[in-house]
Amino acid sequence: MSRPEEAPRGGPWLAALSGLLLALSYPHADLGPLALLALVPLLLALGRGEGGVGAGFRLGLLCGAVFFAALLYWIPVVMVTYGGLSWALGILAFSPLVLYLALYTALFGALVAAARRQVGPMALLAAPVLWTGLELIRGRALTGFPWGLLGYTQHRNLGLLQAAAVGGIYAVSFLVMACNAGVALLLPGGRKAPAARRAGAALLLGVAAAQAGGVLALPRRPADGSAGAVPVAAIQGNVPQGVKWTPGSGPRIVTDLVRLTRQAAAAGARLVVWPESASPYAFNRPRPAATPGEGPAIEPDAAYTGAVTGLARGLGIAIIAGSVDYRVEGDGLVAYNSAFAVAPDGTLGPSYDKVHLVPFGEYVPLRGLLFFVDRLVRGAISDFAPGTRLDPLPTPLGPAATFICYEAILPEVVRAIARRGAVVLVNLTNDGWYGKSAAPSQHLAMAVARAVENRRFMVRAANTGISAVIDPYGRVLARTRLEEQAVLIAAVAPRRDATFYARHGDWLAWCCAILTALHAALRAAFARRGSPAAAQGPR
Repeated sequence: MSRPEEAPRGGPWLAALSGLLLALSYPHADLGPLALLALVPLLLALGRGEGGVGAGFRLGLLCGAVFFAALLYWIPVVMVTYGGLSWALGILAFSPLVLYLALYTALFGALVAAARRQVGPMALLAAPVLWTGLELIRGRALTGFPWGLLGYTQHRNLGLLQAAAVGGIYAVSFLVMACNAGVALLLPGGRKAPAARRAGAALLLGVAAAQAGGVLALPRRPADGSAGAVPVAAIQGNVPQGVKWTPGSGPRIVTDLVRLTRQAAAAGARLVVWPESASPYAFNRPRPAATPGEGPAIEPDAAYTGAVTGLARGLGIAIIAGSVDYRVEGDGLVAYNSAFAVAPDGTLGPSYDKVHLVPFGEYVPLRGLLFFVDRLVRGAISDFAPGTRLDPLPTPLGPAATFICYEAILPEVVRAIARRGAVVLVNLTNDGWYGKSAAPSQHLAMAVARAVENRRFMVRAANTGISAVIDPYGRVLARTRLEEQAVLIAAVAPRRDATFYARHGDWLAWCCAILTALHAALRAAFARRGSPAAAQGPR
């Protein structure tokens, strides 16, 4: 009778250390270079080959639990502040999310341990493939939650970040894990053959080559000095989340937006971007029933629409403004989280409706099954409906790939909009829910990667911050501080070239995901058949 698998001695401490070091690689601490070594302790524990697959699963689970709990510590704060939960319930509700996300690192640990039993220390060569494949699955499964991908730790390492233009942010994750695996293979200890050490050196040389190639790809001249650059502005009204939907707050909010927009126009801005749901007013609003039993109807908010379109016409500028939009569909009234384009002649143009909504924030998935669950982030609106169109909005620079808040963390969504002829990226967001936590900085780091993937300037307007203008190589040309009222102005040039990533998408990550699935399937098949190789591993 076989004994239960035990974790290697010291393994849990090494796994927990990796989780902590990895969390420190992201904002607030933002120790990006640390990520190149953060997972070495976990890999060393897995590389010992002690304890088997079950022990590898538990080590990965512990690493992931520490990492995600530290990275996403701000989620319970949102639940308590805006969801009306007690701290005990907030932490209780947060725990399943941490456990779910940690299952991906647990599966990584199990697969590395399985490979270690079959091929010895050389199994660490598979670590970049397995990690990247599981990141893609996490980014797509159950609507996807790709927050905290390994590649985002390098948002300030412009050399390595340029790999995103070839293989997306997942290519950067691949390189970061390759660096960790290379270091783990080179460190003394265990029964590593010379071939394993040579493989480790090869991994590090590959990462160094990617870093050098990225540095050479950076233009010497600042990108904002490109021909055809146009001044643009992001407006940060800094409206506290608890104030925006308070009765009577609307006039002051709109007055501030108008004042800040006039400042931007006076400074030369031709395109002004307002944040997500910039004011409590909507261009189209529900109309009160004139007679009992009358069905739902909408009407233009003439005062608000006139104020915004008149502002654009009077200043001769274009405005992209976030707004809730209402429509009658079937027998009901439907709300969308939208962005509207206002032309310099005052015409209220087309809108973009947010396609990828935040589960439990903007809607409750499986409402029929989870009928007892309310949205955690409650405001003046009930559930939103997802948009269905991915068309860019017209601006003086050309078509702008406009995406809203959470969509900035979804590379496939931004790419789908950008590749429809967009010459610039526009991101509207409201991170006011998160206060001065690490969440706004983490969100901005992910937006930086979207600019590099598509080689487009990005104008990012956030209600309370962080607003920013980012160049096509990931350089933040201008940014605001959190919780300040500001007008952010920078020159932005339209671009029409297409990166390899824009043309081919997450090709590298999909290859890794397929190889990961094959490895898991083969491992399961060996286990069912009682394969000697699977059961005994290398001698």
